[in-house]
Amino acid sequence: MSSKLSMQHVSKSYHQLGVAVAIFDDVLIDFVQGSSYAIMGASGSGKSTAIHLLAGIDVSTSGSISFDNCDIASFSAEQAALFFQKNISLVFQQAALFAELTVLENVMLKAILAGQVTTESYDHANKLLQEVGLESKAQAYPAMLSGGQQQRVAILRAIFMVPQFLLVDEPTGNLDEQTSDQVVDLLLHYHKKYGMGLIMSTHNQKIADRMESIIRVENRKLVAVK
Repeated sequence: MSSKLSMQHVSKSYHQLGVAVAIFDDVLIDFVQGSSYAIMGASGSGKSTAIHLLAGIDVSTSGSISFDNCDIASFSAEQAALFFQKNISLVFQQAALFAELTVLENVMLKAILAGQVTTESYDHANKLLQEVGLESKAQAYPAMLSGGQQQRVAILRAIFMVPQFLLVDEPTGNLDEQTSDQVVDLLLHYHKKYGMGLIMSTHNQKIADRMESIIRVENRKLVAVK
């Protein structure tokens, strides 16, 4: 049975100079594992905020984010750690790799943090690097990689433990068109291979059209348009 990630009557406001600025107002929407979604909107409309709320790295002003009908804000520390280890992964616009770790170690980061590194972990990480043509960079450090190579490593890190949902925040914003296409190809490849839900914020209509569903930020709502 497919898992579901939901925003239930979610409102979100920020305070700027003592004034509340509303980003979302009573948003009600479901995302289903195995499907792909693009979240689009004008700059500053809340695309990234939606991704961060779904990923649990930002909190709503009211309403809730739920995973299979469980409010993620209610998780204990242990439940939250397990949730972020196994159910949700996030890819940022910037690759955000750890400079002091090798490429191989960055790919295996979730296993390292969970204390679950095994021989199979190394084999799996090396196989993933081989799949994206980076096997020769396993012992290199992130500073030695191009922007596109760093983003590929960030994607491998995110899918290493095979999450149920992969959340991606403007992954091609700093890349040229050819590299952008390669990054999206890779995201869709793993989305289909592992049956993950793929939720991507993007300003690029061409990229959005490759997703099964397109959702726009309009009037502080998330509105399905495809």
